[in-house]
Amino acid sequence: MLRQFSDIKIFVISLAREKQRREAMQKKLYGICDTFEFFDAIDGKKERLSQHNDYIGLKRRLFYGKDLSDGELGCFFSHRALINKIVQEKIPFAVILEDDAILLNDFKPTVESLLNTSYSWDFVRFLTKPKIQRKTQTIVANLFDNYQLLRIATAPGGAYAYIVSMKGAKKLQRSMEKVWCPNDTLMGQPLRTHAEILTVYPPIADWDKSFNSAIGDDRFKKNRLSGWEKAVYPITRGAFKVTDGLIRKSYFFIKNFKSF
Repeated sequence: MLRQFSDIKIFVISLAREKQRREAMQKKLYGICDTFEFFDAIDGKKERLSQHNDYIGLKRRLFYGKDLSDGELGCFFSHRALINKIVQEKIPFAVILEDDAILLNDFKPTVESLLNTSYSWDFVRFLTKPKIQRKTQTIVANLFDNYQLLRIATAPGGAYAYIVSMKGAKKLQRSMEKVWCPNDTLMGQPLRTHAEILTVYPPIADWDKSFNSAIGDDRFKKNRLSGWEKAVYPITRGAFKVTDGLIRKSYFFIKNFKSF
């Protein structure tokens, strides 16, 4: 039996205090998905998330040269809480949007065709980055009209819009137990998620640049390491970049090989 767009639960992650963003999202979603649910985000500026037992600050600093900002931690814990909800309530498919997401033309029919494709996927990121077309990628399924489901060898940032199956939610749940990188970075790490990196092209979602990022600009601050952490950082960072890149490429080519 064909699945319908109405079979999907739509969630919008948003801070409860962000009335303007919520009103804007209601207008943007009108006529596309009139039935959706706001999911109250965790405010990283109010919660002491850097002291949370699940945050591995040392690993973060050795691999990235600085701690996650309050905004990044709030974002990660918010997405994690929603993924936990999806698993606990056994929701078969869910679209997760941040409150600055924009749904582009053909979002609804393309997602509906994604639900009915024969290719088994875990979660699909709706990305807009132009570099997707310039990087190594493979078409794994044709979707509505000229839209295609792509396997990509790169890992662009952005978690403003994605769809997750129950199987994918369980994989994300396990990979999100410990925190040391932003949630959108995690989604590009197949060794941790045990899932392919998939996206739809041409893009069917974007982010609203008229809003300032709710995460804040602290994430752009330069490295602030000292002592032995500063001394070993060039080695740990270099090793991480090489290993992470090799793993992503390996997953990409192994999946391609299995497809033949």
